[in-house]
Amino acid sequence: MKRKVRNTMMIISLLLFPITMNYLSPYVSIDGAIQGLVTGSLLVFFALFLSGMVLGRSWCGWLCPMGSLSDICLKSNARNVNFGKMRIFRYSVFGLWAVILLAMFALSGGIRGISPLHLTESGISVDAPMKYIVYCLVVFLFLLLTLLLGKRGACQSICWIAPFLTAGYHVGRFLRLPQLRIVSQKENCVSCGACEKACPMSLPVGTLHKSGAIRTSDCILCGECVDACKRKTLGYKIVRKS
Repeated sequence: MKRKVRNTMMIISLLLFPITMNYLSPYVSIDGAIQGLVTGSLLVFFALFLSGMVLGRSWCGWLCPMGSLSDICLKSNARNVNFGKMRIFRYSVFGLWAVILLAMFALSGGIRGISPLHLTESGISVDAPMKYIVYCLVVFLFLLLTLLLGKRGACQSICWIAPFLTAGYHVGRFLRLPQLRIVSQKENCVSCGACEKACPMSLPVGTLHKSGAIRTSDCILCGECVDACKRKTLGYKIVRKS
């Protein structure tokens, strides 16, 4: 039942992507910064940061429009990826974007206003032929990287949203906020490996859960490992940092 709910939510998110794309766009943020404007995408990024403080990277596992594409690609390439190396590349891309964003704000004289509908005045991201081309290119890039690299290859390598969620997760831990985690009754584990095989993020779940909970910002809380475990070893719980 949980898997059906998650899949449904992600498919709906994918279908809505022509509407929501600009609210998740790193380019729109920079274009606004050139004029000293805080755009809708920056507001969404900040909201995702706040959500990460309690919900970690649940967005990636339940609501990301590209997540549905990644799940579809698993049927063609379910190879694990080296998420450590991918993380370095992803943060390099994010760092470059952040530097450009701050530089544009500085050159424009700082923040001069807030424009939630910047470049999306109609409320819809894909409302012109050129925007439709951009939409197709974004979808194609995510599909191509995932098919070439393996499990959530695009998410692991170029996603600019994950750093906001990850930062929120670590801030939440530092503040000792209650956080949603996948917890373990490790005494029930027989080390069958089903959880690791099911994990779309290529995590060593069998090792991570031995501490009683999966404590890593790379976990997207999708619950695939929970569903894969026949002995009901894994489950969701709100926990506090001890």
